[in-house]
Amino acid sequence: MPFLSSPHPPIKKIIKKKNGNENTSAANDQSAIVKNDNANISKDDVEELDKIINLPMQPEDATWREDNLLDKQNNNNTPVPKGKKLTVVLKFSSEDAQKFVEQIDKTKPAFASDVDAASWFPPELIAKSQESGDENLKGISYSADNFLREPYKNGKITRIDDTDFFVLEVTSF
Repeated sequence: MPFLSSPHPPIKKIIKKKNGNENTSAANDQSAIVKNDNANISKDDVEELDKIINLPMQPEDATWREDNLLDKQNNNNTPVPKGKKLTVVLKFSSEDAQKFVEQIDKTKPAFASDVDAASWFPPELIAKSQESGDENLKGISYSADNFLREPYKNGKITRIDDTDFFVLEVTSF
């Protein structure tokens, strides 16, 4: 059963930094304007997703969205293209979630991380994000290097605490 997506998502939104700290991780760049040519519609076709990224295991469920990012406006007050961002929510059975963690690239150390909950995320994750009061999902992140295919170059995959959900965030820059 595919995840539900919002029937009236915004066509364009601005992501603001939550603090004054600069974040150099491309997957966490929150200074860009997000523009989705597909009217912010999430998809759930795993076969199509598997052509965009490497999926080491078949999830029980997946929903994803590809966004075109525009950098802050240039001197002419016109946003300039920055690249693409792909956000994927994967759900596994408890047993498969553990196997999936074992297959994730561990050449780089895992780290505690937050993921901004998007309106098109599954209801379970939206509810979990509201528990914390800051609309974030907490988890352990790993390098997304094993998932990358052109045009994507950087990113992370985060297992959301106390769930069998993973959120993959990759960018083309």
